[in-house]
Amino acid sequence: MIILDASTKGLEAKLAAGVATTALPFSLDYVETKDTDQTMFDIGSADGTITGTGVAVMLTGPVSGYTRTIKAIFIPNVDSTGATVTIQLNNAGTTRRILKALLDVDDNLEYED
Repeated sequence: MIILDASTKGLEAKLAAGVATTALPFSLDYVETKDTDQTMFDIGSADGTITGTGVAVMLTGPVSGYTRTIKAIFIPNVDSTGATVTIQLNNAGTTRRILKALLDVDDNLEYED
């Protein structure tokens, strides 16, 4: 389970090297709950691309009083060469690696809660 429980927290992805021909797309799904009673407030999704060693923000933290729980992440390697993908939590500028994976061409990184 990946939880973003403060506006200072966000989920990011980056590559160990630049892409050869095609940026890696990502998509994720999450639920947002109220902190007071943990009732579900919203269901959401986000998507984008990871282009290289710079950070791609996958999802920002929630507003005060809410928590975001990431339910699924999908990153296919559509590039013409292998790619090392790092997913990290950023908490007010301090990053913590969640996972690092080497994806061969046409491999998929999948996370499901």
